[in-house]
Amino acid sequence: MWPLLFLSIITLACIIERIIFWAKLSKKNNRISNLILESYENNSNQFLEFLKKKNNNPYSQILINIFNMNFLNEKDFEKGLEINLINKNKEFNKYGNIFNLTIAISPLLGLLGTVIGLMNSFSFIDLGSVGTNTKEVTGGISEALVSTAYGLIIAIFTISFSSYFNSCKRDEIIALREFAVKFQILFFSKSSKQK
Repeated sequence: MWPLLFLSIITLACIIERIIFWAKLSKKNNRISNLILESYENNSNQFLEFLKKKNNNPYSQILINIFNMNFLNEKDFEKGLEINLINKNKEFNKYGNIFNLTIAISPLLGLLGTVIGLMNSFSFIDLGSVGTNTKEVTGGISEALVSTAYGLIIAIFTISFSSYFNSCKRDEIIALREFAVKFQILFFSKSSKQK
């Protein structure tokens, strides 16, 4: 039971951090992509300064990183975009390995607790006497089954949140790609007009 408790505390802490992360991110990103596009369209000379002021969101961070790469053409821009999206994907998937480990190992730890509990229960059985230690045996068996239930509950709880976080990550990556394509079209159409 102690390993399950330790694993559940770590997983719960990671889940709370991810809930706060996604709540803040969704609150910030509701209108920021349109604001960035409008800012570039209206005043491209002051655009980098605008991005640096608003650098606490992935949209600004991706564009700042791409502009720091000094791309020469549209292909370089696309490559920079892909590199930045991969990095954002890693950031969005923080603690994903811990969630996967918890999902896989908590039922096994529960079963291990059950086996150990049953072994302890059977040690109370005296072969020569009938019915003398039934309370100890049945108490040990019920305690053993509780660890299996805890392991399954922890796994189910973690799967639920992990699935939610994966859907948030998928949606955010799609939104970032859509934003980047819009910005790319705007940037290269504006730069071709200036030539």
